Amino acid sequence: MKIILDFEENFGAAKEISCKNFHKVQTTMHPDFYGLYLCYQEIFKSLKTDLSILNQNRIHVWKDPNISKYLIVNNIQWYSYWSKIMPKNIKLLVNNFPQDIEKIELLNKIVSSEFIAFLSSTHHDLNKMNPERLQMLINKYISPEVLLNLNKTYFDKAHAKISLDLLAKLLSFTRNKLNYRNKIILEQRKSVFDELEQSCDIVKNLLNRSDFTLSPDQVWRSI
Repeated sequence: MKIILDFEENFGAAKEISCKNFHKVQTTMHPDFYGLYLCYQEIFKSLKTDLSILNQNRIHVWKDPNISKYLIVNNIQWYSYWSKIMPKNIKLLVNNFPQDIEKIELLNKIVSSEFIAFLSSTHHDLNKMNPERLQMLINKYISPEVLLNLNKTYFDKAHAKISLDLLAKLLSFTRNKLNYRNKIILEQRKSVFDELEQSCDIVKNLLNRSDFTLSPDQVWRSI
């Protein structure tokens, strides 16, 4: 409810438009919120929850006088999902994108909270997850204030970064399981590099010689 009240109070009531074919609507991620889109893309790789059962039929879009397309800022989970599953008969909730810096920062907090809520309320396949990369993306793009409040809630610590412990709690896994998954990924990566090192002189030189400079001619000869 808090998020809904924030939208109405700070960004005005949305204009509702019926849409029969979302794929024909010209949309694009707002560049300032593209990092949050990357966070969603990462968790969609391991998502087990069937979003179709939620019967979502609306999405927020934003208008900016300098951009002709509708901008996606929040409801990014539905934008990501509908890019693969064509929705029918949905409603666009249209707001004007704020020009005030404080309201943009507020919007970032709201969208960051949306991501955390989605992450903690869905089920994931650990074998398809990269916990280290997800942790990095969250710390880079999610509002530090949102992460600070999460740490205070779970651990009573004034940290503005997500730890592996906190990530494990949000995902309903243990820290040990996330650590083990990171170890498996590292071993798989090392195995690939070992094979390449044995079969490709360029890779061998890149991995072992700090003074090695790769030239276009060397690339062409290796193809």
